[in-house]
Amino acid sequence: MNLIKNSIVKRLAMIGSILLILLIIVLISSANLRNKLGCLLLISGVNQASCVVNLPLPMDDDVAEAEALALGYEAYTTGVVYARSQILMEKDTHPEAPLNAPINEFNIYPNLATPDSAIDFTPNNDTVYGLAWLDLSQGPIIIDVPEIPNRYMVIQATDWALNTFAYIGTRVHSKPGRYAYVPKGWHGEIPNVIETFEAPTNGVFLQARIVVTPETPEDIQPVVAMLKRLTLTPLNKNAIYAKTKKGTPVPNPKLNNPIWQSLDFYTLLNRAWTFGGVRDTDKEVVKQFSRLGIGPNLTFDPEKLTAAQRRGLEKAAKMAFQRVPMHGMERGKGLNSWRFTTLLGSYGSDRLLASTVAMMGYGANKAEEALYLPAFLDNENQPLISGRKYKIHFSANNFPPVNYFWSITLYSRPENQLKANPINRYAIGDRTPSLVKNADGSIDIFVQEQPLSKEQKGNWLPSGEPGQFWMILRMYGPKESVLAGNYIPPEITRVR
Repeated sequence: MNLIKNSIVKRLAMIGSILLILLIIVLISSANLRNKLGCLLLISGVNQASCVVNLPLPMDDDVAEAEALALGYEAYTTGVVYARSQILMEKDTHPEAPLNAPINEFNIYPNLATPDSAIDFTPNNDTVYGLAWLDLSQGPIIIDVPEIPNRYMVIQATDWALNTFAYIGTRVHSKPGRYAYVPKGWHGEIPNVIETFEAPTNGVFLQARIVVTPETPEDIQPVVAMLKRLTLTPLNKNAIYAKTKKGTPVPNPKLNNPIWQSLDFYTLLNRAWTFGGVRDTDKEVVKQFSRLGIGPNLTFDPEKLTAAQRRGLEKAAKMAFQRVPMHGMERGKGLNSWRFTTLLGSYGSDRLLASTVAMMGYGANKAEEALYLPAFLDNENQPLISGRKYKIHFSANNFPPVNYFWSITLYSRPENQLKANPINRYAIGDRTPSLVKNADGSIDIFVQEQPLSKEQKGNWLPSGEPGQFWMILRMYGPKESVLAGNYIPPEITRVR
């Protein structure tokens, strides 16, 4: 009898062990059951246990709005540089835009920039532009560069976030011939190429600039002819690139477009990240916006968001639109009336600075190519206003130390465009033919709305119609003393 009982107990123990093993297998294979077991153990007092409890309650409206505001603001300050690239490209490649060219072709401007030019960023008045928007999604684009004798020339390549990744030109001693821009990670061979440049994003912006003699109209057309000899050719002969149909509205990239302060901004941002790509440095930041439908290859649909989330995103766009340009007045260090920084043209993780440049100017060179010193205030720390008179006095031993040339260009605020004036002079510098030196070798530049005497007219930079303005001191090929921050330009003195 005892033997039978022992046998039954052993069999029951064996069955129990088998069932326990099966239970463990089920628990291991089922995340849901594991979570429930963890909750039971936690309730039973096992402190090492853990579980996740899904709360069925909706997010409070105030919290949802605040979260959307925070994410939307960061998406804007990170992404407006991409959005500006996108809308500028969409306008410049539109067949009905005033000056246009298809993707992967140069658009050669017929003259120096003027207030009436179709340039939607802050242009210089020293060089003629040739602009091109590249799409590397289907393979490399080859550029053939002719010989440009006895003139300063540069072809700058920037990614979709305005980081400069390649130069061809005078400073880097480029030879005439064939070069290539290739997408990130591309491996292949291109015959007869002098140099290959790997782009961080599929979207690329090219700016070709060739200097002209100021106020010399006959010098323009030879430069235009040189620029027209630049050619771009896709390596992939079978590639088909998107084209805008005639009859569709021409986009307005200027800051007076309501898109910059509305929910429509996030739709534009998605297009920018989808077409042009996101550089590696920004990818982790961009991922966090996907919960709101913002990101590459996503469709931003406000109707899928709550009213609170929509309010938060709209507030974010309005706030960031005000904040980003303000950074232009605080970046760098003050040198008399001018702001000094060598960080333009390559921004690393300084997304706010990249976006500021995108909204205020777009496409700045790296410091070693051309240094930009903006000025918004006079020597009394007051805004520059056209109805007032100013003088900039360069002593004979304090001209900007440059390898090529320097100039001061005047722009309207907040439009950031050249200002119309009766003598059509938008910049003045060391190459201005009419510039007159004082007896001691110094130079006085007069900035004001009213005309000057005949003796001083050659040194007059007109401030144009009433309103605020700002200026940029450009130094092409700045010398080491400038890059080190040792050059102090003269202040902008208000004349009473």
